[in-house]
Amino acid sequence: MKNGYVLIILAALGFAALPIFIKYGYNVGLTTEIMLFLRFLIASIILIFIMFISRKNGFNINKSYLPKLVVQGLVFFGSSYCYTLAIKHMSATITNILLYTYPLMVVLMATMIFKEKISLIKAVTLLITSLGCLMVIDIINTSTHQISMLGILYGIGSAIFYAIYNINGQYLSKTLEPVTISTYTSVVCLLATMVVYPPVNIFAGHSYQAMWMVGLGTAILCTIVPLFCYQKGLSLLGASQASILSTIEPVIATVLAFLILGETLSTIQLSGAFLIISGGLLLKLDKIKQPSTSINLTASLTPFKPQKKT
Repeated sequence: MKNGYVLIILAALGFAALPIFIKYGYNVGLTTEIMLFLRFLIASIILIFIMFISRKNGFNINKSYLPKLVVQGLVFFGSSYCYTLAIKHMSATITNILLYTYPLMVVLMATMIFKEKISLIKAVTLLITSLGCLMVIDIINTSTHQISMLGILYGIGSAIFYAIYNINGQYLSKTLEPVTISTYTSVVCLLATMVVYPPVNIFAGHSYQAMWMVGLGTAILCTIVPLFCYQKGLSLLGASQASILSTIEPVIATVLAFLILGETLSTIQLSGAFLIISGGLLLKLDKIKQPSTSINLTASLTPFKPQKKT
């Protein structure tokens, strides 16, 4: 049981380090396209290898799943693209906190598209999370903190795409192995990156040391390793405990951004972050009490993480 807690914390640490690597990449002159390309290239190679040696027969899936897997990959690419650009215009801390509003987006989609009724807890969550967003971007003092409106739009866009990714992933995870979903998602993201940013002289003018540090870091330390730590921790603790414990993810990201990048938040921004994290935790607790809910509100917060069935 103790090992399960350690594994979930290690997974959260790995996922929380993603914005740190991306911000570091921008600070040393790497471009959006090189970071996306290396991340998905390295992740795709490793995941394909893992799928081969695990003998999950992920390459022999029913062809009817292919369109859904392609959509899953394109939606995740949209989230990753917006997330990476948001970090370019804002701090890693604020970007990560805005991404954590994705459960709010899931509730809104469930209400507007699936006509799901809003419970009291969900209504409270909508209120405090919306207030938390306004506090995090410090809408009253935006000029003082120099928060980019474009960065905010990218951050919210990332959360919207990620909400769709989790809703779609709920159904895929019922019949497909996590490694299969992750592999196809990564390969589609790699292809989408190559379409948006044709890899012509993509490596020119960049520090190879910085490229491989960010590429290996985002693909392995922030994707592959935490994916398997979370999966093993999930099997030891159960989905409910693992999901609740993973709420520490944005907290770890904030601490890492402070220690490594020197990023700080004002008191009002910290209060807003607390409201957003509390809102996500409330939804997870509500999900545990109402297991029949048709929409998965507590799926993973970081790329390629297995969908959490709570």
